[in-house]
Amino acid sequence: MRLSELRLSLRFRIIAVLAVVLAAGAVVLGAAAWQSSSLAAQQAYDRLLRGGAVQIAENVYVQGGVVTVEPPVSTIATLADYDLVFYKVVDPRGIVVAGYEDLVSDADPVETRAGVVIEDGTYQGQPVRIATLARQIDMPGTNNWSTIVVAQTTEARRALARDLTLKALGVIAVMSVLALLAAAYAVTLALKPLTRIEREIASRRPDDLRPIAAEPPLEIRNLVEAIDDFMRRLSERMAVMQRFIADAAHQIRTPLAALDAQVEILIGTPPSRRKADTVKRIHERTAELGRLTGQLLDHAMVIHRKDAAATAPVDLNELAKAVLAKAVPLSLSREVDIAFEPAEGSPVVNGDAVSLREALGNLIDNALKHGARSRLVVAVGEGPGRAWIEVADDGEGFAAPLTELARPFAKGADSTGSGLGLSIATEVAEAHGGGLTVSRENGMTHVRLEVACS
Repeated sequence: MRLSELRLSLRFRIIAVLAVVLAAGAVVLGAAAWQSSSLAAQQAYDRLLRGGAVQIAENVYVQGGVVTVEPPVSTIATLADYDLVFYKVVDPRGIVVAGYEDLVSDADPVETRAGVVIEDGTYQGQPVRIATLARQIDMPGTNNWSTIVVAQTTEARRALARDLTLKALGVIAVMSVLALLAAAYAVTLALKPLTRIEREIASRRPDDLRPIAAEPPLEIRNLVEAIDDFMRRLSERMAVMQRFIADAAHQIRTPLAALDAQVEILIGTPPSRRKADTVKRIHERTAELGRLTGQLLDHAMVIHRKDAAATAPVDLNELAKAVLAKAVPLSLSREVDIAFEPAEGSPVVNGDAVSLREALGNLIDNALKHGARSRLVVAVGEGPGRAWIEVADDGEGFAAPLTELARPFAKGADSTGSGLGLSIATEVAEAHGGGLTVSRENGMTHVRLEVACS
């Protein structure tokens, strides 16, 4: 796996996040371990230092009017096992009777009379912990308080703190590694359903768009359902396109065969009146084939734009007026009165203007070719939540129900045309939240293309 693919891996991302969290936790725990170890070492050595000061104080007494001290050798030896030890005994007169004269304590004398006072200090250039204690003795003419000062260097304390911290860090490191390995294993187990889904999809044929059979985890159930829904819609679209291609291939063969036959007749016929009739029929077949090809492309475009095209506000008055002006040819084989009746409120819908133009153009073309005898009316209207464009003509109407005629390549009783006009209009209307309806009033056939208002 390349580095770029590794960075996009869900497993890598989860483990990387866990590793960062565990590393941050290890740093925090390491700092806490150092603090705790330092405090524990300090307390342990302070207890030894305090005990040593008390034992030295217990060996201070007055003999012959002079303060005398017999330092407990075992106590000093115990303290000296870990660090350097310094002490000083000062009698009530302020005279140093034993120890190091330059050893100084900043402890409050009042506090030292209540118990041992421990403080940080420096002696002979080394950091030390100093324990100071005052002991009351009977010495006339003085304040009767003798001061005992014991100092110990801190190297052993720091060594103990380091040792405890390193042991704690070792435990933290082992636990972090175990946690990371357990997390990696758990992630691998958790992602196994994704692997099963991947294998199921990869093993399918291109036309197998059934829902995914593998049971997905709860966290990706919505994703799998979205994929299933997408495959369902894709399957429906493929079925529509396959049916359309099959029907189109069948429908195109007829005019092509007729055109080929007319050309054969034309080739084998000498110049005569019949030849002119044959050329006319060839022209008609060519025009029919052109119209069929155009509507096939329009139908394919409408199917494609049904889900793919972006919607925008469309003024139905403007759209209907523009389509009517373009759809009516400059000359007709009969005289037809054409009228346009716009809506008063200029209804605006949120839709695909291209598809709406194609649908309306096909309705007008159907009305002119197969319906209108002498009158054609295009009207725009709107109602609660709906707007519509209506094409009315004074023809005889439809010989079959709209549901039958709206199927691709369905034709009326005259068996002319491509049978795609009403199908295109129906699909566009349904794509815009409406539908196509047909009614008959006052000798006029009304075909209404309804859409939902935004």
